[in-house]
Amino acid sequence: MSTTNKSVNRPPLYTLLVEVAGWTMDRTADIPKSQRFTFGQRLDNLALDALQETVKAIFSGDSKRKVGSLDALLLDLEQMRVLWRLACDRRWITQQQLMHIGAKLDEAGRMANGWRQQQARKVGEVCRVGQVCNLPHQ
Repeated sequence: MSTTNKSVNRPPLYTLLVEVAGWTMDRTADIPKSQRFTFGQRLDNLALDALQETVKAIFSGDSKRKVGSLDALLLDLEQMRVLWRLACDRRWITQQQLMHIGAKLDEAGRMANGWRQQQARKVGEVCRVGQVCNLPHQ
């Protein structure tokens, strides 16, 4: 019996965050040992949390749940931006590496925010992240 490797069509945001998670784990392995298990582990966990929230949003059939997962994802991305800036300030990554991961996180943020806005319109919410208000359906 042979098995075939079927090509699975994954959303671009998922694919991008798999790349970000891999890149993150490769870089945190180089953080000094004294900080690796606090700072590095936090970055690794945020990258994995972002990926997990994306999977939740993909498989959730409910738009309100998608919005909640996407809000959590956007928060994870922002926390990663802050920690990567701090890692650069500590010279654990180069300025070029910070620009690379910053561009990836910005791209992921744009994708997630666009998806969030689409889902928020379905449930009649204002689409600003961090300030969600219910509006009557028209």
